Amino acid sequence: MCLNQNFRIHPIPNSWYRVCFSKDLRPGEVKPLRYFNKDIVLFRTESGEACVFDAHCRHLGAHLGHGGEVRGEGIQCPYHGWIWHKEGYCNHVPYPHTGNNPTVQIGKWPVAELNGTVYAYYHSEGKPPTWEMPEFPEFSSGEWVSAIQMYKRNVSCSIQEIAENNSDTAHFSHLHGARFGKVLSESLEVDGLIRTHIASYEVRIPLISRLLGINEFHTTYQQYGLGCNRNLVSLKANGKTVLEWRLVCMHTPIDKENAEALCVTKLKKFINVPITRFLVELLTKKACEEVDKDAMVWDHKIFLENPPLYKEEHSINQFRQWVEQFY
Repeated sequence: MCLNQNFRIHPIPNSWYRVCFSKDLRPGEVKPLRYFNKDIVLFRTESGEACVFDAHCRHLGAHLGHGGEVRGEGIQCPYHGWIWHKEGYCNHVPYPHTGNNPTVQIGKWPVAELNGTVYAYYHSEGKPPTWEMPEFPEFSSGEWVSAIQMYKRNVSCSIQEIAENNSDTAHFSHLHGARFGKVLSESLEVDGLIRTHIASYEVRIPLISRLLGINEFHTTYQQYGLGCNRNLVSLKANGKTVLEWRLVCMHTPIDKENAEALCVTKLKKFINVPITRFLVELLTKKACEEVDKDAMVWDHKIFLENPPLYKEEHSINQFRQWVEQFY
Protein backbone atom coordinates (compact mmCIF):
# COMPACT_ATOMS: atom_id res chain seq x y z
CA MET A 1 0.00 0.00 0.00
CA CYS A 2 1.27 3.47 -0.86
CA LEU A 3 2.02 5.41 2.31
CA ASN A 4 1.50 8.78 0.62
CA GLN A 5 -1.37 8.95 -1.84
CA ASN A 6 0.06 12.21 -3.24
CA PHE A 7 3.32 10.56 -4.28
CA ARG A 8 3.65 9.57 -7.92
CA ILE A 9 6.48 8.26 -10.07
CA HIS A 10 6.12 9.91 -13.47
CA PRO A 11 6.65 7.93 -16.64
CA ILE A 12 9.39 9.30 -18.88
CA PRO A 13 7.93 12.17 -20.99
CA ASN A 14 8.09 12.08 -24.78
CA SER A 15 10.68 14.64 -25.87
CA TRP A 16 14.07 15.38 -27.41
CA TYR A 17 16.97 14.81 -25.00
CA ARG A 18 20.73 15.39 -25.11
CA VAL A 19 22.80 12.21 -25.30
CA CYS A 20 26.21 13.68 -26.16
CA PHE A 21 28.06 16.82 -27.19
CA SER A 22 29.09 16.76 -30.84
CA LYS A 23 32.75 17.37 -30.03
CA ASP A 24 32.81 14.21 -27.90
CA LEU A 25 31.84 11.88 -30.76
CA ARG A 26 34.46 11.46 -33.48
CA PRO A 27 33.80 9.68 -36.81
CA GLY A 28 34.12 5.96 -36.18
CA GLU A 29 33.58 6.29 -32.42
CA VAL A 30 31.14 4.09 -30.48
CA LYS A 31 29.66 4.89 -27.04
CA PRO A 32 27.51 2.63 -24.83
CA LEU A 33 24.89 4.71 -22.97
CA ARG A 34 22.19 4.12 -20.40
CA TYR A 35 19.27 6.55 -20.69
CA PHE A 36 15.45 6.24 -20.68
CA ASN A 37 15.74 3.05 -18.60
CA LYS A 38 17.28 1.43 -21.67
CA ASP A 39 20.70 0.40 -22.96
CA ILE A 40 21.45 2.27 -26.17
CA VAL A 41 24.50 2.68 -28.37
CA LEU A 42 25.65 5.94 -29.93
CA PHE A 43 28.06 5.97 -32.87
CA ARG A 44 29.23 8.24 -35.66
CA THR A 45 29.53 6.77 -39.14
CA GLU A 46 32.65 7.24 -41.24
CA SER A 47 30.86 10.01 -43.21
CA GLY A 48 30.09 11.80 -39.92
CA GLU A 49 26.42 11.02 -39.16
CA ALA A 50 25.49 10.47 -35.51
CA CYS A 51 23.24 7.44 -34.89
CA VAL A 52 21.50 5.93 -31.87
CA PHE A 53 20.39 2.29 -31.83
CA ASP A 54 18.99 -0.08 -29.26
CA ALA A 55 22.16 -1.50 -27.73
CA HIS A 56 21.67 -5.22 -28.30
CA CYS A 57 22.24 -6.97 -31.61
CA ARG A 58 19.05 -8.48 -33.02
CA HIS A 59 20.93 -11.64 -33.95
CA LEU A 60 21.98 -13.13 -30.59
CA GLY A 61 21.88 -10.18 -28.21
CA ALA A 62 25.46 -8.92 -27.98
CA HIS A 63 25.87 -5.31 -26.78
CA LEU A 64 27.02 -3.23 -29.76
CA GLY A 65 28.53 -0.61 -27.47
CA HIS A 66 31.08 -3.01 -26.02
CA GLY A 67 33.42 -4.13 -28.78
CA GLY A 68 31.23 -2.99 -31.68
CA GLU A 69 33.02 -1.11 -34.47
CA VAL A 70 31.90 1.36 -37.11
CA ARG A 71 32.10 -0.03 -40.61
CA GLY A 72 31.35 2.59 -43.26
CA GLU A 73 27.77 3.73 -42.63
CA GLY A 74 26.94 1.11 -40.03
CA ILE A 75 28.09 -0.64 -36.87
CA GLN A 76 29.46 -4.18 -36.69
CA CYS A 77 28.51 -6.52 -33.88
CA PRO A 78 31.54 -7.85 -31.93
CA TYR A 79 30.00 -11.32 -31.61
CA HIS A 80 29.33 -12.61 -35.14
CA GLY A 81 30.24 -9.60 -37.28
CA TRP A 82 26.78 -8.69 -38.52
CA ILE A 83 26.72 -5.08 -39.72
CA TRP A 84 23.75 -2.87 -38.97
CA HIS A 85 23.32 -0.05 -41.47
CA LYS A 86 22.56 3.44 -40.12
CA GLU A 87 18.96 3.02 -41.30
CA GLY A 88 18.51 0.08 -38.92
CA TYR A 89 18.62 -2.96 -41.22
CA CYS A 90 21.28 -5.67 -41.47
CA ASN A 91 23.29 -5.09 -44.65
CA HIS A 92 26.07 -7.63 -44.07
CA VAL A 93 26.22 -11.14 -42.63
CA PRO A 94 29.76 -12.53 -42.93
CA TYR A 95 28.75 -16.04 -43.97
CA PRO A 96 29.55 -17.21 -47.52
CA HIS A 97 25.99 -18.30 -48.30
CA THR A 98 24.18 -15.28 -46.80
CA GLY A 99 25.63 -11.82 -47.46
CA ASN A 100 22.87 -9.78 -45.81
CA ASN A 101 19.54 -9.98 -44.00
CA PRO A 102 17.61 -6.77 -44.70
CA THR A 103 14.36 -8.09 -43.21
CA VAL A 104 15.84 -8.03 -39.70
CA GLN A 105 15.65 -4.58 -38.10
CA ILE A 106 17.28 -3.11 -35.01
CA GLY A 107 15.67 -0.33 -32.99
CA LYS A 108 16.77 3.00 -34.53
CA TRP A 109 16.16 6.26 -32.64
CA PRO A 110 15.40 9.65 -34.24
CA VAL A 111 18.52 11.83 -33.92
CA ALA A 112 19.07 15.56 -34.42
CA GLU A 113 22.46 17.25 -34.26
CA LEU A 114 22.56 21.00 -33.71
CA ASN A 115 23.73 23.50 -31.09
CA GLY A 116 26.90 21.44 -30.74
CA THR A 117 24.73 18.64 -29.32
CA VAL A 118 23.46 15.21 -30.34
CA TYR A 119 19.80 14.84 -29.35
CA ALA A 120 17.77 11.62 -29.38
CA TYR A 121 13.98 11.56 -29.42
CA TYR A 122 12.27 9.37 -26.85
CA HIS A 123 8.65 8.27 -27.21
CA SER A 124 7.07 5.72 -24.89
CA GLU A 125 5.34 4.02 -27.84
CA GLY A 126 8.18 4.43 -30.33
CA LYS A 127 6.36 7.06 -32.39
CA PRO A 128 8.34 9.56 -34.52
CA PRO A 129 8.83 13.16 -33.35
CA THR A 130 6.11 15.70 -34.09
CA TRP A 131 8.41 18.71 -33.59
CA GLU A 132 12.03 19.68 -34.08
CA MET A 133 14.60 21.21 -31.76
CA PRO A 134 15.48 24.77 -32.87
CA GLU A 135 18.94 26.18 -33.41
CA PHE A 136 20.28 28.56 -30.77
CA PRO A 137 22.31 31.43 -32.31
CA GLU A 138 24.73 31.64 -29.37
CA PHE A 139 26.15 28.22 -30.33
CA SER A 140 27.19 29.33 -33.81
CA SER A 141 27.79 33.08 -33.53
CA GLY A 142 31.28 34.39 -32.79
CA GLU A 143 29.68 37.08 -30.62
CA TRP A 144 29.35 34.65 -27.71
CA VAL A 145 32.02 33.29 -25.36
CA SER A 146 31.48 29.88 -23.76
CA ALA A 147 32.44 29.06 -20.20
CA ILE A 148 35.03 26.31 -19.84
CA GLN A 149 33.33 24.89 -16.76
CA MET A 150 29.84 23.45 -16.85
CA TYR A 151 27.41 21.84 -14.43
CA LYS A 152 26.86 18.08 -14.66
CA ARG A 153 25.58 15.59 -12.10
CA ASN A 154 22.99 12.87 -11.63
CA VAL A 155 19.95 13.65 -9.49
CA SER A 156 17.32 11.42 -7.91
CA CYS A 157 14.06 12.80 -9.24
CA SER A 158 11.87 12.67 -12.33
CA ILE A 159 12.66 14.84 -15.33
CA GLN A 160 9.39 16.76 -14.83
CA GLU A 161 10.42 17.97 -11.39
CA ILE A 162 13.64 19.41 -12.79
CA ALA A 163 11.74 21.19 -15.57
CA GLU A 164 9.19 22.55 -13.07
CA ASN A 165 11.92 24.25 -11.05
CA ASN A 166 11.98 27.48 -13.05
CA SER A 167 8.20 27.83 -12.87
CA ASP A 168 8.50 27.77 -9.10
CA THR A 169 9.61 31.40 -8.87
CA ALA A 170 8.71 31.60 -5.16
CA HIS A 171 11.78 29.53 -4.23
CA PHE A 172 14.21 31.99 -5.84
CA SER A 173 14.37 34.35 -2.88
CA HIS A 174 14.46 31.74 -0.08
CA LEU A 175 16.68 28.99 -1.53
CA HIS A 176 18.81 31.17 -3.80
CA GLY A 177 18.72 34.48 -1.96
CA ALA A 178 17.81 36.34 -5.15
CA ARG A 179 17.84 40.05 -4.46
CA PHE A 180 15.15 41.29 -6.78
CA GLY A 181 12.80 44.12 -6.11
CA LYS A 182 9.33 44.45 -7.53
CA VAL A 183 8.24 42.68 -10.69
CA LEU A 184 8.25 45.24 -13.51
CA SER A 185 6.54 43.03 -16.08
CA GLU A 186 5.60 39.38 -16.56
CA SER A 187 4.02 37.31 -19.32
CA LEU A 188 3.61 33.71 -20.43
CA GLU A 189 3.61 32.51 -24.04
CA VAL A 190 2.77 28.94 -25.07
CA ASP A 191 3.38 27.78 -28.64
CA GLY A 192 2.50 24.11 -28.61
CA LEU A 193 5.52 22.26 -27.28
CA ILE A 194 7.51 25.43 -26.49
CA ARG A 195 6.74 27.43 -23.36
CA THR A 196 8.19 30.91 -22.73
CA HIS A 197 8.03 32.85 -19.46
CA ILE A 198 9.17 36.49 -19.70
CA ALA A 199 9.78 38.68 -16.67
CA SER A 200 11.60 41.86 -15.62
CA TYR A 201 12.64 42.67 -12.07
CA GLU A 202 14.14 45.57 -10.20
CA VAL A 203 17.76 44.81 -9.26
CA ARG A 204 18.80 45.30 -5.64
CA ILE A 205 22.50 44.46 -5.78
CA PRO A 206 24.31 47.65 -4.64
CA LEU A 207 27.81 46.75 -5.96
CA ILE A 208 26.64 45.94 -9.50
CA SER A 209 24.29 48.90 -9.53
CA ARG A 210 27.10 51.27 -8.54
CA LEU A 211 29.71 49.87 -10.94
CA LEU A 212 27.58 49.46 -14.06
CA GLY A 213 24.46 51.47 -13.28
CA ILE A 214 22.35 48.30 -13.67
CA ASN A 215 18.84 48.60 -12.30
CA GLU A 216 16.86 45.95 -14.19
CA PHE A 217 17.11 42.17 -14.56
CA HIS A 218 15.30 40.75 -17.60
CA THR A 219 14.81 37.03 -18.21
CA THR A 220 13.19 35.03 -21.00
CA TYR A 221 12.90 31.41 -19.93
CA GLN A 222 12.20 29.04 -22.82
CA GLN A 223 11.24 25.39 -22.26
CA TYR A 224 11.65 23.07 -25.28
CA GLY A 225 9.82 19.91 -24.32
CA LEU A 226 11.11 18.38 -21.10
CA GLY A 227 14.74 17.91 -22.10
CA CYS A 228 15.99 21.41 -22.74
CA ASN A 229 15.47 24.86 -21.30
CA ARG A 230 17.20 28.09 -22.22
CA ASN A 231 17.34 31.20 -20.11
CA LEU A 232 18.04 34.45 -21.96
CA VAL A 233 19.24 36.88 -19.31
CA SER A 234 20.03 40.56 -19.77
CA LEU A 235 21.07 43.17 -17.23
CA LYS A 236 19.94 46.66 -18.13
CA ALA A 237 20.83 50.19 -17.11
CA ASN A 238 17.97 52.61 -17.67
CA GLY A 239 16.53 50.43 -20.42
CA LYS A 240 19.85 49.82 -22.22
CA THR A 241 21.29 46.27 -22.21
CA VAL A 242 24.71 46.10 -20.54
CA LEU A 243 25.29 42.34 -20.22
CA GLU A 244 23.66 39.39 -22.02
CA TRP A 245 24.16 35.79 -21.09
CA ARG A 246 22.59 32.40 -21.77
CA LEU A 247 22.09 29.48 -19.41
CA VAL A 248 21.19 26.39 -21.43
CA CYS A 249 20.18 23.34 -19.39
CA MET A 250 19.86 19.93 -21.03
CA HIS A 251 18.50 17.24 -18.73
CA THR A 252 18.20 13.58 -19.73
CA PRO A 253 16.20 10.85 -17.95
CA ILE A 254 18.26 7.88 -16.81
CA ASP A 255 15.06 6.14 -15.72
CA LYS A 256 11.73 7.21 -14.16
CA GLU A 257 13.33 8.26 -10.88
CA ASN A 258 16.78 9.52 -11.91
CA ALA A 259 18.12 12.05 -14.38
CA GLU A 260 21.33 13.62 -15.58
CA ALA A 261 21.36 17.40 -15.07
CA LEU A 262 23.66 19.47 -17.27
CA CYS A 263 24.00 23.25 -17.75
CA VAL A 264 26.23 25.32 -20.03
CA THR A 265 26.66 29.10 -20.05
CA LYS A 266 27.59 31.67 -22.67
CA LEU A 267 28.15 35.42 -22.41
CA LYS A 268 27.93 37.95 -25.25
CA LYS A 269 31.24 39.74 -25.79
CA PHE A 270 31.67 42.56 -23.29
CA ILE A 271 34.53 45.04 -23.95
CA ASN A 272 36.92 42.27 -25.12
CA VAL A 273 37.34 38.49 -25.04
CA PRO A 274 39.59 38.24 -21.92
CA ILE A 275 37.18 40.34 -19.85
CA THR A 276 34.22 38.37 -21.22
CA ARG A 277 35.99 35.10 -20.41
CA PHE A 278 36.63 36.27 -16.85
CA LEU A 279 33.01 37.33 -16.38
CA VAL A 280 31.46 34.19 -17.89
CA GLU A 281 33.55 31.95 -15.64
CA LEU A 282 32.44 33.97 -12.59
CA LEU A 283 28.80 33.75 -13.66
CA THR A 284 29.12 30.04 -14.34
CA LYS A 285 30.70 29.34 -10.97
CA LYS A 286 27.79 31.11 -9.30
CA ALA A 287 25.26 29.31 -11.48
CA CYS A 288 26.77 25.92 -10.57
CA GLU A 289 26.52 26.76 -6.88
CA GLU A 290 22.86 27.68 -7.26
CA VAL A 291 21.93 24.58 -9.27
CA ASP A 292 23.64 22.51 -6.57
CA LYS A 293 21.15 23.97 -4.10
CA ASP A 294 18.29 22.86 -6.34
CA ALA A 295 19.86 19.40 -6.74
CA MET A 296 20.03 19.01 -2.96
CA VAL A 297 16.25 19.45 -2.87
CA TRP A 298 15.61 17.30 -5.97
CA ASP A 299 17.52 14.37 -4.47
CA HIS A 300 15.19 14.13 -1.48
CA LYS A 301 11.80 15.61 -2.46
CA ILE A 302 8.59 13.83 -3.43
CA PHE A 303 6.01 14.95 -5.97
CA LEU A 304 2.70 16.20 -4.57
CA GLU A 305 -0.24 16.02 -6.97
CA ASN A 306 -2.34 18.76 -5.35
CA PRO A 307 -0.13 21.09 -3.30
CA PRO A 308 -1.67 24.07 -1.44
CA LEU A 309 -0.44 26.78 -3.79
CA TYR A 310 -0.75 30.52 -3.26
CA LYS A 311 -1.47 33.10 -5.95
CA GLU A 312 2.28 33.89 -6.21
CA GLU A 313 2.75 30.27 -7.34
CA HIS A 314 0.20 30.25 -10.17
CA SER A 315 2.91 29.45 -12.73
CA ILE A 316 3.35 25.95 -11.23
CA ASN A 317 -0.20 24.96 -12.13
CA GLN A 318 0.24 26.53 -15.57
CA PHE A 319 3.37 24.45 -16.09
CA ARG A 320 1.66 21.23 -14.98
CA GLN A 321 -1.21 21.78 -17.40
CA TRP A 322 1.23 22.38 -20.24
CA VAL A 323 3.37 19.34 -19.42
CA GLU A 324 0.53 16.81 -19.67
CA GLN A 325 0.88 16.76 -23.48
CA PHE A 326 4.23 14.98 -23.18
CA TYR A 327 2.76 11.83 -21.63
